[in-house]
Amino acid sequence: MIDLTVIIVTWNSENEINACVESVINNSKVLNAELIIVDNNSSDNTFEIVNKINFSNLQTYKNESNLGFTKAVNQGISTSRGKNILLLNPDTVLKESALEVLNKFLADNSEYAAAAPLVLNEDGSIQYSVRDFPTYWTMFCEFSLLAYLFSQTKLFGGWKMKFFKYSNDADIRQPMGAVFMIRKSVLTELDNMDEQFEMFFNDVDLCKRVINKGYKIRLLTSPKVIHEHGSSINKDRIRMIRIWNKDCYQYFKKHHNNSLLLLWLKINLKISEIIRILYHKIRY
Repeated sequence: MIDLTVIIVTWNSENEINACVESVINNSKVLNAELIIVDNNSSDNTFEIVNKINFSNLQTYKNESNLGFTKAVNQGISTSRGKNILLLNPDTVLKESALEVLNKFLADNSEYAAAAPLVLNEDGSIQYSVRDFPTYWTMFCEFSLLAYLFSQTKLFGGWKMKFFKYSNDADIRQPMGAVFMIRKSVLTELDNMDEQFEMFFNDVDLCKRVINKGYKIRLLTSPKVIHEHGSSINKDRIRMIRIWNKDCYQYFKKHHNNSLLLLWLKINLKISEIIRILYHKIRY
């Protein structure tokens, strides 16, 4: 069996995909790995670039419409053959040995369902990639700006966890979905990603279901990945804001279904959507 399947979903990623794939190929020299790239109907040259990639175990798919990130990931999972699956955004670059370290950790530690590396900004600084699961309280802190004013406190900043120390390996609950390795057997057990989430909160939902099943997730600080945060989102910012709000609401409806609190959340999401869109238009 193949050790590892790397799945990349692209959409207008012509400026990022070459560096990402090159880092995957360089990381795969000591692994029996395959690469699956699913393109969500890019209108640029992404798919032309992808089809020129020289890698022996490569599968490429071009969708005739943009199915959304989650469906495209599941499309890749359905044809994967690896024991482990790495979900990787095209705006990432794997540093040396990142895949080998993550894959070996899962091979050696059966109680862990998934592992994530240290995520860095392009300047080498730490990117906040570890979070807890959102609750109505943490959403109130977001809407009221308490989470921004007191981001280093567990009481008000408990969702985005900017107080988290990235100096040591640690068990975590929800790493950033931009680069995330998980056992395929666990994905099969959980019926893959939930396709009611079009673009966002699919990783949050997946990790919550992993934790609820009694599995563990590990942050490893030796493997490192550079991530150009938000490059895909910024290509269609207003649409992404609306999808984020829709997916956020669906997450709470699925995991914290309370009619009164859901109504409160829906109203506040709409208010925040208007503010964020106006702010975006003023900036641009």
